[in-house]
Amino acid sequence: MNNSHFLVSIIVPCYNASYYVKDVLESIQNQTHRNIECIIINDGSTDHTLEILNGFSDERFHIYSHENKGLSDTRNFGLEKVTGDFTFFCDSDDLLPADAIENLLSSYTGKEDIIIGKTATYSWEEKKNISFLPHPEEKRVVENKNEEVLIQNMTEGLSPIAQNKLYRTEFLKDNNLRFLSGIYHEDELWFFETLFKAANVTFIPAVTYLYTVDNAQSITKKNSDKNLLGYLSVIETIYTRYYLKYPEKNAIAYYISYLKKIVIGNYKHHGHYSAEAVQSMEKVFKEVNPKFSDSIPLKSTEKKYFRYLNAISLKDAESIKKEYFNNPVNSLRKHFKILLFSIFGSK
Repeated sequence: MNNSHFLVSIIVPCYNASYYVKDVLESIQNQTHRNIECIIINDGSTDHTLEILNGFSDERFHIYSHENKGLSDTRNFGLEKVTGDFTFFCDSDDLLPADAIENLLSSYTGKEDIIIGKTATYSWEEKKNISFLPHPEEKRVVENKNEEVLIQNMTEGLSPIAQNKLYRTEFLKDNNLRFLSGIYHEDELWFFETLFKAANVTFIPAVTYLYTVDNAQSITKKNSDKNLLGYLSVIETIYTRYYLKYPEKNAIAYYISYLKKIVIGNYKHHGHYSAEAVQSMEKVFKEVNPKFSDSIPLKSTEKKYFRYLNAISLKDAESIKKEYFNNPVNSLRKHFKILLFSIFGSK
């Protein structure tokens, strides 16, 4: 299938990105797939970002500027401007290999809603790849009828970033998919919503994105109250928008427990949160208490683990921290805890 005629819209939100953005835009400009439009939004930068953007004369680049609104609203603004057949997000401190869009498009057969490439973590200062974000080793074509990709994320781990995924634009519009405004970890919710709605998903083994990991300003580097409250907003949103609306979708309850696992792990090992934020965590965990079905393609120990995790999330913060353990269930001590839970429940 010749896919060279497809127009790909690349959305690049920019906030105080003057150190990076010229190289980022040049990596987009140099794509071997030439039929692109690049929607660049200056999100109220106070440095020289806008000046650098205006230095590009490429007719495929469309530059907008608004007051600072944050990443979610800026991406949503970009989504309103998209005219391409496909949509792709690129952050203003990341890079694209020259054949990134071409490689992603090469797997389109006419039915895929999302095509996902492999992401390399990249040192900007050393100009080299360091490692890779979790991704299938071989090409994988998924008919996502029963939330198989979400289940795969719970068991194998995937990269829940919005970037480096080629979305069919009509799919995004038909499902009215937008980023939740004003929170941290909006990508976690976007990942859930897009992969919950997508009918067909393909993973390709080619590296199609370089994800910068030595930007000290990145919010993913910080474990603040905003990070915790962002995750809690994601959990509440999935519970109200999806768990309550689609009770027959058994994966949702387990996915909520999976997100609780991330929150508790951060709280136990890395978090330095205020007393108010911890109280919010206790409140949300108790209010978001889904019921679990056995009808889901998870191993028995995985089902028990996620149920156990949800049960301890209903306790006070100190008990949560004390009783939590991470996957896998690979020791006698962990098996014993699971066994006690299966006998006595959350008491």
